[in-house]
Amino acid sequence: MINVENKKPNERLSKYVRKISIFTSKENIKFKHKLTTSAFTYLSYNHERIPLSILGSKKVRPVQRLVVAGPKIHENIYVEYDGKLKQILIEFTASGFYYLFHISPSSLLNSLYPLDDFSNVETNRKLELKLKNISNTEKQIKILEEFLLRKVELVLPANKYVDKSLELIEENNGNIYIKNVAELINISEKQLERKFREVVGIKPKQYSKIVQLHYVINLMNLKNYSMFQDIAFFADYYDLSHFSNRFKELTGFSPTEFINSNKHIASKYFTDLITPKQNT
Repeated sequence: MINVENKKPNERLSKYVRKISIFTSKENIKFKHKLTTSAFTYLSYNHERIPLSILGSKKVRPVQRLVVAGPKIHENIYVEYDGKLKQILIEFTASGFYYLFHISPSSLLNSLYPLDDFSNVETNRKLELKLKNISNTEKQIKILEEFLLRKVELVLPANKYVDKSLELIEENNGNIYIKNVAELINISEKQLERKFREVVGIKPKQYSKIVQLHYVINLMNLKNYSMFQDIAFFADYYDLSHFSNRFKELTGFSPTEFINSNKHIASKYFTDLITPKQNT
């Protein structure tokens, strides 16, 4: 129904953009998709019919084709497609949006905004028109990358404490105490949380839980594990019950419901994460 293709960004953007994904359908579709919890901010371009976003009890159909979506920590967020789909989704690194646009993602939680709120309106109108007037996806991605590369020229200096904490959390697939992270980078937990929320938009503990969730979905996608016990083990959960409860807390589904549900396309999207560690 929906095809998902993930691409690496221009090398000069690699510090700020995690990946670029293309969502397409060959024909008109009517589909309600539950979004998986995410700690990242996104820039989205819809070339065909703009989908309806359902943010809790609020329904939003953007007027503009270029929109920014903040981190999603609310489980009741959906996208409803009604028509042909072609969407280019740029996923920023945890700190990338802050460094490029000089705005904390903490103000964007569970929300959708027009790009005009973060960038020059006249420049955005030209950008959107240029994208709409061509249909070649590779050329559209290049245009969007060129737009972001101009932002790189005015990028904020990196916050070494936040960047190191992100590195430690991601190296451990989210399975690390934030107290230990703070000790390793020689900063208090309170200071780390304040700096982290400013740059990333959420608390470091929330971020680590989401990183662990995405790692689990990647394990499911690899199909190398016949039982949830195996996934819980490789993702370093205490036990199967803890794994199942945490998974439902973040997705709204039990692991079995998630795998069998057609209300998400996360298994197609989370295909680029770290290869699971091998048992030795």
